[in-house]
Amino acid sequence: MTALIQLVPETATVRPAVRVSVFGVPWPAHKLAAVVAGAVVAALVFAFSGSGAVAMWATAATVVAVWWGGYIALRERWDDGERDFFAENRSRQ
Repeated sequence: MTALIQLVPETATVRPAVRVSVFGVPWPAHKLAAVVAGAVVAALVFAFSGSGAVAMWATAATVVAVWWGGYIALRERWDDGERDFFAENRSRQ
């Protein structure tokens, strides 16, 4: 008798990201936070400086910092984990 043993990848232990529904589409919460932070910074910097270029640079820096900070804090993966693992290794079984 032969037993089939499937190896479960270590990526299965990665916790799923918190999702927020934006017009019916699930978004990771850190992406929504980055967009909101960018809008707030853009309004504040433009109101105080009056310069569109300064507001644009401040907004870009804020969005990148919040986006990547949330990504790192939540340890979200780029791929879909177990599903991709089995799809890639299906032909080897």
